[in-house]
Amino acid sequence: MTEEHIMIHEILSEHRDRMENLRKYYPFFKLQELSFGGFKDGHYGSVDMGYVTMAVLRFFIEENNFKDTDVSYERCAKFIAGLLRRDFDLEESPDDKEFIQYLFDKLCNEGKPFYYSYYDPEKKERHRGRVRLIESRYEDGAIGYRITSDGVEFYLDTKETKDESAISVQQLLLEKMIRSRNYQGGVDVIRRINNEVRRLMVRKDEIVALLGRNIFEGVKELEAFSKTGLKWFDEEQRLFDANLELIRKALNAAGEEDARMPGEIYLLSQELKKSMEQHGQLLSACTRLQIQADEMLAAAKQSRFRQSMDFRDILDRTIRKDDIRLLKTLVAPLFGLKIKKTFSMGRLDELLRYPLEDNEKKEKVLPGIPRDYEYEDEKEEKRLQYNMERLISVFLEVLSGKRQFSLRELHHLYAMRFTENIEKNGDYFAFLAHLCQKEEYDLDKIKEHPDTFLEERMAAVLRKDTKGDYEGMRVYLKFLPDDEIALEGGNHMTNIRFERRGM
Repeated sequence: MTEEHIMIHEILSEHRDRMENLRKYYPFFKLQELSFGGFKDGHYGSVDMGYVTMAVLRFFIEENNFKDTDVSYERCAKFIAGLLRRDFDLEESPDDKEFIQYLFDKLCNEGKPFYYSYYDPEKKERHRGRVRLIESRYEDGAIGYRITSDGVEFYLDTKETKDESAISVQQLLLEKMIRSRNYQGGVDVIRRINNEVRRLMVRKDEIVALLGRNIFEGVKELEAFSKTGLKWFDEEQRLFDANLELIRKALNAAGEEDARMPGEIYLLSQELKKSMEQHGQLLSACTRLQIQADEMLAAAKQSRFRQSMDFRDILDRTIRKDDIRLLKTLVAPLFGLKIKKTFSMGRLDELLRYPLEDNEKKEKVLPGIPRDYEYEDEKEEKRLQYNMERLISVFLEVLSGKRQFSLRELHHLYAMRFTENIEKNGDYFAFLAHLCQKEEYDLDKIKEHPDTFLEERMAAVLRKDTKGDYEGMRVYLKFLPDDEIALEGGNHMTNIRFERRGM
């Protein structure tokens, strides 16, 4: 019975941690389910989304971590185009541009996190987790994309084990490379070490941001980070010193048998010194992070005292740590009870004025409505969806009344409807950019099977159409590059002619 109790306790208490550890794998299997047999008459049916995902993640690691540069969409699209021709023997097609955009949107999940849910048997409720593989940021007038620490960790987990430090494993491999005189291979190993150091640095920055939003969740992540990433620092530093000594001996022993060898050894030595410097910077940053977290936690504790004792939490921690001494928290207050009681005679007047139960005014207590925490990107997503649907509604109104109209007319109507401030609204231009992704829109098909973010919002508007005003409609876009529409601030945009067919 004791063994069975221990087993059940492990199942209950460890389930949430296991589900959190599995989160970085969820996007891959979600993406792998995609099939392209019905896309463009099956032209891309041979493309495997699982392979594309792994290849793009490796491309981002090379650009973000090795070269320390953001990736533009154009560079990523060029990489995917070469991948399709090289690895799937696909000939270049006019539809490649649309297909590559579709692949990239799926990898980024339309800019949203991948959500997954799991059941917590201890609290008997469902939890929702979130994870991203690729994130974007706007800087210097352009959008750049970077792989997240979860994406890097997922890619490395598919090849390397987590029982040991990834840096220590690579250090042992580096030692073998030096002893076998494969100095060029040693440089590649050091690059992988630098990649792991950068991943830990990115993870450290994410924990700093989380500490600013939620100190208690941030402390939990910091503890997990310390257990998995920081406990190997001493061993890693020892291996760094040992390999540097091996390189020094190899450089001294390099003879005349190969004139290139001293140069290769020197290059390897310089790369290793740079890696040791980055490793030291990570150690300093993590030390400062621990001090900062302690200060933030102390401040949070002073402003957030608990109003009640959570007996179940203390009991759970006692069982989890298998330490009965923790029950002292429950028992100690009982030994400090003040048995001798006193009563102030001045309280008699208050007792006499105390209202009877019948005269008391009863307060109606409404049941509280639990609310889930709403992330900032979720707020932005709701705002974008709302604005998109308003812009689409106006567009469909104009479409139902006219067979043909131009973007110039539509822009004027938007300015009349939403004032001239429409030109300062980024969602408006995002709507136009999404609208220009295709040259034809079948509203009936969109209503049933939307493909893009814009079509999802368009489908939401069409489903509200109970009168059937837009059934059977098709919209065709013809771009007019020689006709420019002037905007404020000296900007301009290209005019478009919209043509309605059907209905």
